[in-house]
Amino acid sequence: MKDLRYFDRHRQATWLEKFFDLIFVVAVSRAGEILSDAHDGHVGAEQFLHFVLVFLPLWWIWAGHTIYANRFDTDSRQHRLSTLLIMFLLIVISAQISTGAQDHDALTVACYCGARLIIALMYLVSKRKHHDRGGITTTVSAVFAVGAAISLSSVLLEPPWSYLVFYGGIVFDMAALVLLNQRLQVVPAHTPHLIERIGLLTIIMLGESVISITAALAGITWGPSNVVAAVSGFVMVSAIWWIYFDSFHLLEQRKLTTGHSILYSHFFVLIGLAILASLIRHAILGDLDQDDFRQLAAIGTVLFFLGKQYGYYMEVPELRTYLVTNTAAVFALTTLVLMLPLEPEAILVGMTATMICYVLLNLRYRHLLGGEEVPT
Repeated sequence: MKDLRYFDRHRQATWLEKFFDLIFVVAVSRAGEILSDAHDGHVGAEQFLHFVLVFLPLWWIWAGHTIYANRFDTDSRQHRLSTLLIMFLLIVISAQISTGAQDHDALTVACYCGARLIIALMYLVSKRKHHDRGGITTTVSAVFAVGAAISLSSVLLEPPWSYLVFYGGIVFDMAALVLLNQRLQVVPAHTPHLIERIGLLTIIMLGESVISITAALAGITWGPSNVVAAVSGFVMVSAIWWIYFDSFHLLEQRKLTTGHSILYSHFFVLIGLAILASLIRHAILGDLDQDDFRQLAAIGTVLFFLGKQYGYYMEVPELRTYLVTNTAAVFALTTLVLMLPLEPEAILVGMTATMICYVLLNLRYRHLLGGEEVPT
């Protein structure tokens, strides 16, 4: 137990964890390219579903390793080597996405299942790290192994059954963890470390949004619409940073149990950020149909805010009234902007304005962020 970082009084994310986050974001950025390709000015529902289905297993690998490391990381050689191997498998998956391989390609499935089995093995060898609490690690290890086996068996089938079986393995993992919720609380999440990991991942994702802006600006013919879209895009990213991190320390002050409310809600946060980054790129390039642009804008905004607010809603109940009213105001303003007959760059300006409005609305409970008593 003395080697467990879980008991460090001033624990911070390790350099390896930061490296792991970087590799994950590289993989996610490759998945985001699915939304960047406007076919004759359109991004269809099938294309969006493809993006989500590619993103889900990548995120599930990150989530599984993160929640394990949060409780059982010893920064040992074995832990480092296992983590580096998972990172290599993520790189292979990224390469498959970049080359346009089918999302259910056998190599991709094998890499995903290999990563999940490594995490299962890491749990199994950690059964004595918390002394008599080892029973839960064996159970979680078995769950992840079975889930990986289910997903791996999909290579024996033809579509659409192969897809159903592959994602059925992921659903099995998730459902089992929900059923094991009470037992998982035996080893509570290390709150400051988990919040730091999630925050680091989000800030890297925002950095990818800026990279998306610069990539779109490279080689284009400058004009008023490009400049407006680029400036609005950066202001939007800055406003999202403000919205996300302004009250972030409130989560650090909470005592989480499993941490699932924070961890899993970020699935929607990250998808929302990826969509909004793609939206900025399309606004700069002017290559997307207005109706499709509006649909992506609505989906990205809703997913980001719902994912971001859910964790606070569950873990900081005294903020619920403010969260609901502020979010409803932003959704109403966004709806108004999307209903107006505007060009994409003008829509982006309007969406940026709604983000700034949310920042201003947050000032209503700014005193809560200073640790003062919550009003009734």
